[in-house]
Amino acid sequence: ADGCEEGIAGDALLFDPASSRFLPAGDLVQARVGHRAVALADGSVLLLGGWTEDGPTALVERYLPTTGRFEPHGRMLEARDGFSATALADGGILIAGGDTDGMRRLASAERYDTATGRSTPLGAMATPRMSHTATRLADGRVLVAGGSRSAREVLDMLELFDPESGTFAPAGTLATARHKHAALAHGDRVLLIGGAAIPEENGHFRDSEWWSPGGVTAGPSMAQGRYKFLDSVAALPDGRWLVAGGGAQAELLDAGGTVFHPVTGRIGTALAFASATLLADGRVLVAGGYDPDIRIHRQAWLLVPAPAVSPPPNNPD
Repeated sequence: ADGCEEGIAGDALLFDPASSRFLPAGDLVQARVGHRAVALADGSVLLLGGWTEDGPTALVERYLPTTGRFEPHGRMLEARDGFSATALADGGILIAGGDTDGMRRLASAERYDTATGRSTPLGAMATPRMSHTATRLADGRVLVAGGSRSAREVLDMLELFDPESGTFAPAGTLATARHKHAALAHGDRVLLIGGAAIPEENGHFRDSEWWSPGGVTAGPSMAQGRYKFLDSVAALPDGRWLVAGGGAQAELLDAGGTVFHPVTGRIGTALAFASATLLADGRVLVAGGYDPDIRIHRQAWLLVPAPAVSPPPNNPD
């Protein structure tokens, strides 16, 4: 679904990799922007919450590729914008935080049942937050990192959600308070990259930091500062990560999580809230977003990651 200067659009598009064309995919039940999209195992896609012309919404709808239509699929317990929606190992979705009226952050969380379309309340986070990340670990727990508690305060607090108990527990602090950043899962570790403080115009972060059960350590730095790029990172089949949003040039993080490498070719402008989607043939579709002048872009790019370079063999002769 797409937003535009004239308002919030309610149409959707399908990208055909064979022809490199976008095709009409029907209209949403409710036009929205800033929502979360979660792909399900049956091929359908859920759209949760977001901002409408009447404010935040609690409506959940599902896109069915078999019919090419959107249909209502229940509601969240609270209308939310700027929240996180994380697929859990049991098939449910953890919904946490966000904003409910354009001013008030939420600490509440709920578990959405994808089969029934119903939500049940969970234990609240220790602090209200929006524009945070929520990343599922290998053991099924979810790390919640950063975000903003108010229009003047960015958080460094980390929390862990335990799906067995349905509760959150403290998980340390970041070295740098950040919001509107991105997170990359790497086994039992999470790399938190980029983002910004408040005021955001003072600069966007290039640095990253690793969270692990043992604490927080410094990670590699990107070539350029980025923020508002949560959905513009993509995991590649060989273990590398493509970071495409928030900057005029994409970067690749190696499988070991040690170095960012620039990608040949330029997007041309730092696009906020663009999406990056891994295609079946290994290419990555980067689409949409808006530039630093808040001009919405209709362009899309296909990035073809070069094969990873293996280190030379260790030959003592």
